[in-house]
Amino acid sequence: MTCEICERQKAKIIISQDEEQKQLCLGCYNRQLSAELNVELQSQPEAFSTTDYAGVRREFIITQRLNPVGILIEAEEKKEYGYKFAVHGELDCDQVELFQRLQEKVKQGITTSYVTTRKFPSGQQVETIKNDKIVGRLDYDELNEDTPMVVIDGKPYTWEQLGKMVQAFEGFQIKVKMVDMTDNVE
Repeated sequence: MTCEICERQKAKIIISQDEEQKQLCLGCYNRQLSAELNVELQSQPEAFSTTDYAGVRREFIITQRLNPVGILIEAEEKKEYGYKFAVHGELDCDQVELFQRLQEKVKQGITTSYVTTRKFPSGQQVETIKNDKIVGRLDYDELNEDTPMVVIDGKPYTWEQLGKMVQAFEGFQIKVKMVDMTDNVE
C-alpha cells in the first residue's frame, strides 16, 4: 500500500480516527505532525557505520519519527534481523545530541558478543552463551507467527535454537527482563 498523501512511498504508518484510516509514509507523517506540533525535525545522516566486537563493519540506516510525546530516532542494521537500536527525546530536545546518543548506544551495543561457537572433539559445532548472559531483542518470525525470533549479536535464533543454548544451564535460576528499545540494557 502506498502513502495517501504523496502516492509514491510505501505507507508505514496507519492513523485511525473515529472510523477513518489514513495510510502514510514516514516522511508525510513527520511533515503532518511537524505542522500540528510546531516542531521541526532537524536533518540527520541517513546512515552510518561502525565496527563490532569482531572487527566486522556494520552499516545502520537511520529513521526519525516525530510523535506527540517526543522524537524517536532508530538505527537499524542494513540486513534482515540485524542489530537495531533506538533513542527517544522530548519535543524540545537537542536533536544533534539525541543523534549522538544513538551513535553511542549503537557503538556500545555491538562491542560485546553474547554467543560463541564451540567445537566438540567429535567435530560437532555448537553455539553457547558466553559469560552466563545474553542480551538481544524479540522480533517477528515470518516462518513461525506463534513465537517471536530472538536476535542476539545481530543474528536471528529460533526459540528451539535458544533452548539448546540454555540447556547447559539446567538447574540454574533465570532472570528475564524486558526493556524498551529506547532504554539502555544494564
